[in-house]
Amino acid sequence: MGTFPIEVLSQKYDYIIVGGGTSGLVVASRLTEDPSLNVLVLEAGSNRLNDPRITIPGLVISTWDDPDFDWCFMSTPQEHLNGRRIAQIRGRTLGGSAAINMNMLVYPSKGCIDGWSRLGNPGWDWDSLLPYYRKFHTFIPPSKDVHDLLALEYMNEKSQGTSGPIQVSFGGGHGPVEKAWPEAFKNLGLTMSGDPLSGTGRGGLSNPATIDPKTKTRSHAGSTYYSTEVAKRSNLQVITDALAEKIVLVETDGTITATGVQFLAESGKSYTVDAQKEVIIAAGTFQSPHILELSGIGSANLLKSHEIDAFIDNPSVGENLQDHLVAVLGLEAADGVPSADALRDPMVFKQMMELYQTAGEGPLAASTYSSAFTPVLNLRGNKGQDEMTQLLNQHTCEIGAPGFPSQNQQYDLLKSILQSPDDDSVHYGLAAFQMNALAGDSPKQYLAPSTPGNYLSFMIALSHPFSRGSVHLNSRDPAAHPTIDPRYLSHPLDAEVLARHVQYVETLAQTEPLASLFKKEGRRCPPDTTVNDLQSAKEIIKQGISYFHPTGTCAMMPKAIGGVVNERLIVHGTRNLRIVDASIMPLQPRGNIMSSVYAIAEKAGDMIKEDRN
Repeated sequence: MGTFPIEVLSQKYDYIIVGGGTSGLVVASRLTEDPSLNVLVLEAGSNRLNDPRITIPGLVISTWDDPDFDWCFMSTPQEHLNGRRIAQIRGRTLGGSAAINMNMLVYPSKGCIDGWSRLGNPGWDWDSLLPYYRKFHTFIPPSKDVHDLLALEYMNEKSQGTSGPIQVSFGGGHGPVEKAWPEAFKNLGLTMSGDPLSGTGRGGLSNPATIDPKTKTRSHAGSTYYSTEVAKRSNLQVITDALAEKIVLVETDGTITATGVQFLAESGKSYTVDAQKEVIIAAGTFQSPHILELSGIGSANLLKSHEIDAFIDNPSVGENLQDHLVAVLGLEAADGVPSADALRDPMVFKQMMELYQTAGEGPLAASTYSSAFTPVLNLRGNKGQDEMTQLLNQHTCEIGAPGFPSQNQQYDLLKSILQSPDDDSVHYGLAAFQMNALAGDSPKQYLAPSTPGNYLSFMIALSHPFSRGSVHLNSRDPAAHPTIDPRYLSHPLDAEVLARHVQYVETLAQTEPLASLFKKEGRRCPPDTTVNDLQSAKEIIKQGISYFHPTGTCAMMPKAIGGVVNERLIVHGTRNLRIVDASIMPLQPRGNIMSSVYAIAEKAGDMIKEDRN
């Protein structure tokens, strides 16, 4: 799918979309279904839709921390993670982060999405958003053999999407790990309780992936919503290597109107294009608030310090940042158990590439991920409920972040989620490769198979963090990275909950048939990470890394409690500036946020059409 050279740029468009990623391309595709509308998409990254590092699922990690694909963001040193800086992978390419993620498709819980509505957003409850979770995808049912191997009895195939652009499947590359995972959770009394699209499913499961089972390639917004047919539309122009410098704002009689976008082309020349109807920001959790601040919307004091005129004083821009912190415990795999660590051998990698190219099989085609969503109260026997209640009573009164107007409302919702038997507090995963956060801050360091042996890594991530961080500009230069401070584990309840789940990994690893996958008396990665008690678990979580699921920095809430956009996704104080990406999520959903980004964008497309009429 081709994009357009700068020479074809028009002066005026009906809608200008800043960001050609996951949400931006969805909205562009839906708006240009109406041939009377002209839409421009500006994407800072390049068009690499046909690059094998994007199309082949098993090569995805090669795109991380590579400026050809990734913004290569890094956090500030994190006080509660031993002062380490934490990598923040974000897609800088056509298709966005869905073009360089692990393809895992996870659906949120009903409790979390209903929480969005309760934070002052009518029309954003679970029942209202569910049709959009179905609209974006087409589910391709697995064969009976795959269905049985993965223990997919909990799935209701009739509830899945049937006509959306994104192709969802269980694909190939299944082996003993995928088979053992749900059986072990069943043996622990944690069988998956329902279809993930029911909003209440919890337990051990196998996640489907955004992979086309026919081509064995990644299915994402760049390859589907911007398909060859969509790219041919005469009313859609997509320009890559175009860095947004600011939204052009005009104040008339106290009303702020977005009249266009100023951007920097690959040539180094700045252009300004006019928007007749709306400017739509789809730049993601880090860059959407950054663009607002560059344009004069944010904390007046911060903007003044950078000599930027403030059109709208809203200190909540860039606040409320939430992310899933993940702790990792690697155990040495038993002989014969497949691990991607074996791909460090060039001959093995060559053989696996040939297998993928000829049969669409093997680790490079892997498209199923072992997951589990569990509450602490289920893992700790009869005392679990009492223990959680005690922790909540002890810690939820503590401040989550400076300047957090909606703390009481958000924490009340999080408390109800954590105490609900239908929800979860952590997302477990099992990855067939080693991760060693002590090897360095870059993913190229901590994901490199530097430790001898082959490993399977338990990943333990907070589903609903209490900690809140921020992202803000630190320069008037639009090309300068913003300052990203997630403040991981700054709220003590996060450490208490995550550590208890880390403790449970030792039980998981000793439960058959998972136990047989690990070498008896085998090594650990990082070394010496056996969990003996709660205190040792608290030390291990200090080695945590990001799951790359940032949300919340342009939160959809009333302005009085820290909101940046209203329930129509319009930026407070403006007439026609809208945000349609993960930054609007007031509460972070569990697991991979991709499905929610697609759903938000689909709903946004309908909203924009409704507001036009």
